[in-house]
Amino acid sequence: MLPVFLALTGSGISTRGKLFIGWFGPRGLASIVFAVIVLNSKLPHSDLIAMTVVCTILLSIIAHGLTANPLVAAFSASIKRSAGKSLTDKQD
Repeated sequence: MLPVFLALTGSGISTRGKLFIGWFGPRGLASIVFAVIVLNSKLPHSDLIAMTVVCTILLSIIAHGLTANPLVAAFSASIKRSAGKSLTDKQD
């Protein structure tokens, strides 16, 4: 999450938006690549490392699946509130 947050610095995206993108941003592919590197290097206990990666990816899928609808709804509501405030500010 931190690299995505930092990469979006200066983009004009709100902190809440950066956190949202960071939470749902890409993760699993890098874990798979690292697991393949470990397995190909024949390190001791590489099977344990690979299983840890698999469990991490599965837990990530579950966590993101469970939080997708509530976080999207909350983020959408906050954008609508911000847009409403902007409209009332312009009318004043």
